[in-house]
Amino acid sequence: METANIQSVAENNIVSVALANIQPSSYNPRKHFDEVSLAELAENIRQQGVLQPIGVRPIADTDRFEIVFGERRYRASLMAGMEEIAAVILNVSNETAAEMAVTENLQRKDVTPVEEATAYQKLMESGRHDVQSLAVQFGKNENYIRTRLKFVSLIPEIVELLEKDEITISVASEICRYGTDIQKEVYEKHLKAGSYNSWRGLKAAEVAKFIERDFTTDLSRYAFDKTLCASCPHNTNNMMLFCEGGCGNCANRSCLAEMNASYLVEKAVQFVEQYPSVSLCYQDFNYNMVAVERLTAMGYEVEHLKTYATAYPETPVAPEKEEYDTTEEYEQAYKEYEQDFSNCMEKCKSIHERIDTGELMFYIRIEQKEIVLCYMASAAANADVATEKTLSPVEKLEKQDERNKEIVFEKTVADAKKQILDVDMSESKFTQDEDKMIYFFLLSSLRREHFGAFGIGEKEAYHHLTDEEKMDIIANLTAKQKAIIRRDFLIDNFKGAYGNNAAATLLLDFARKHMPDTLAGIESEYNEVYEKRHKRIEERKAALLAKERQTKPEEAAETGDAQPEAQLQTEEVAA
Repeated sequence: METANIQSVAENNIVSVALANIQPSSYNPRKHFDEVSLAELAENIRQQGVLQPIGVRPIADTDRFEIVFGERRYRASLMAGMEEIAAVILNVSNETAAEMAVTENLQRKDVTPVEEATAYQKLMESGRHDVQSLAVQFGKNENYIRTRLKFVSLIPEIVELLEKDEITISVASEICRYGTDIQKEVYEKHLKAGSYNSWRGLKAAEVAKFIERDFTTDLSRYAFDKTLCASCPHNTNNMMLFCEGGCGNCANRSCLAEMNASYLVEKAVQFVEQYPSVSLCYQDFNYNMVAVERLTAMGYEVEHLKTYATAYPETPVAPEKEEYDTTEEYEQAYKEYEQDFSNCMEKCKSIHERIDTGELMFYIRIEQKEIVLCYMASAAANADVATEKTLSPVEKLEKQDERNKEIVFEKTVADAKKQILDVDMSESKFTQDEDKMIYFFLLSSLRREHFGAFGIGEKEAYHHLTDEEKMDIIANLTAKQKAIIRRDFLIDNFKGAYGNNAAATLLLDFARKHMPDTLAGIESEYNEVYEKRHKRIEERKAALLAKERQTKPEEAAETGDAQPEAQLQTEEVAA
């Protein structure tokens, strides 16, 4: 290998290189340099010089060099005011330079666990190493390498705690098993300074137990196919040497939500195909909005029910003979099953009879984790409950006939709606009737102060236009009335203007056209406040810059108290 000859090359290739001609590289996995220890090293270099050369390589087509290893000695030399530094000139490839920088850093005694993880990661990414070869090269076992590699996924806040020894490596090893979202919650709720229920000081086993309990989800609670979950690294069953069996818990919330939503959408479509005349719905509790939105985007109408719908009865499951100790127990269980099955069939029959008469309506309900068939009283049935008892048998038949006619209309509308969503009418001319339809929907934004312009008298503060009133209005619209409706629609949508979003830009354009003087006054007031604050900030900046210019010469003249120790440098390797 190329790196095998580095030592022999170094012995014959040591020169003095101007610090001004040297620049750090991106290969160095060490990103943090302790200022105190760096100052100690700088003082040592002032007195004894650099005892161990750094490694550099030429930058093509320039007289400059890039650091391969020894960035810490380079930085300390700059602090010490040196002009040159002893260096080994290495003519190596990008891959070898990166590997040398990482390897030298891993030989340091003070390398942090996260820096070690980053170094292993870089060696793996080079394609020249795997876990087995890293274990051999650095004298570690493979589990050690794998555990360290996981530290790369830690969020910055937890990395800082680990580097400051505020949490142990064992605790960090448990936390890094989980995704960024869980890590952030664990930090904010239990590891951040001042946390009410702090986990600092707990043993790793306790932290592992609490994370699984509070931040993962039991997969057995979900109905989707969990075949892939069995081998998933985010399944807590696969995170532990010994597990208690079962499905395990999921630690990947985004994947869990996606698997669940996909299952719900697929099952809802299957239900619609099985019951084409039944509407999809969701209710204000226990629903999955992701599934609702996806089905809507696919062209399905999903109704929002305000009244509770009852789940369709589940068919009882026959008992298995093997589950019972004696024949008598099994026969008794089977008799109970037969009775339950008979009762269920009677109930289902009654529901279907009431569906046929229009008293009840079927719905396919989208729940948080399941799709269920349910039913509820129809709107017409609710309205007629009070008068139903007073109707004669003939009147009841007439009522039923009227409802049957309404069902025809409702079903026609439902099927036509589905067809309209699939028809491409982009080439058809937009008609006057369609224009009226547009204004019907825009009227929802009409402000009450404009009701009079449409012949509508004073209404209560909470009053909204009824569908009948809207239909009357669009029948004979004037140009002025159309302008009022469109403008009120714009104003209503300006409520969503905030910050510098698109609605805010349109709002200012609208104000600039219709109320220029008012807008100019508003802008002038806030610009005046800004100018005053800007002036104060500039004054403070100038004072700080002047103070920095005055302080720098004083700092350059100061010397540290550390005694020169050759050991400080002889232990230094690539940084």
